[in-house]
Amino acid sequence: MRVDWLPGDHPLAPVLRPLAETAAARLDLGRHLASLTLWLDDLAADERIWVAVVPGGPVVAGALPAMALWFHPDHFLRDHAAGAAEGRGLLPWELRDAPPAESCDPADFSARKAERILYHQFLMLRDLRDGTVAPAAVPPAGAEAFQEAWAVTLDGRLKRAMLPGYSLAERRRRFFRVFSAGGILLPQHWQIFHALWEWEAPEQGRLLELLARLPALPGAPRRSR
Repeated sequence: MRVDWLPGDHPLAPVLRPLAETAAARLDLGRHLASLTLWLDDLAADERIWVAVVPGGPVVAGALPAMALWFHPDHFLRDHAAGAAEGRGLLPWELRDAPPAESCDPADFSARKAERILYHQFLMLRDLRDGTVAPAAVPPAGAEAFQEAWAVTLDGRLKRAMLPGYSLAERRRRFFRVFSAGGILLPQHWQIFHALWEWEAPEQGRLLELLARLPALPGAPRRSR
């Protein structure tokens, strides 16, 4: 499977290329994708990475697709350069243009942060391609909750495979940040969190059942009792 970083002359591309190739190989992405294009020009450093099928890719039935992910350079820099943006998703009016290539000093590169996000996002791609999850079937009002619960399963599986990913403490913090908007998190809710973390083979129907037992986020449809 071919892995490309664009723009190819970005200062971070040479250090990211081998890390991405190794992560793709260890997660066996070559069985699911023909190629993967990784962009360094997203508008905000947010864990919710843009993903898309590359236009003009294979359309023959059974052919592997070409896919793309969009990152912001701050995803791969030390926390002093990115901490403010990682705390929450930016609102539309807070989005800023990607910095010019020359403003990204390779000396600020953090291999640990890079591996963490690359493995997380690549396992996400594998789940999408092998049918583990089908986010398109989730109502838009439930998308944020679904994505957060799914993210917990991703990093739990990475941890057990001894691969880079977000830590249990970080996932707990993010889980709290999302679901506390819907109400107080009780012990039974944290039991669900740990069930998600320990889940070896997630399945969409069961994932939705667990979500129904968590606080409903603002804007989500009311659940029948």
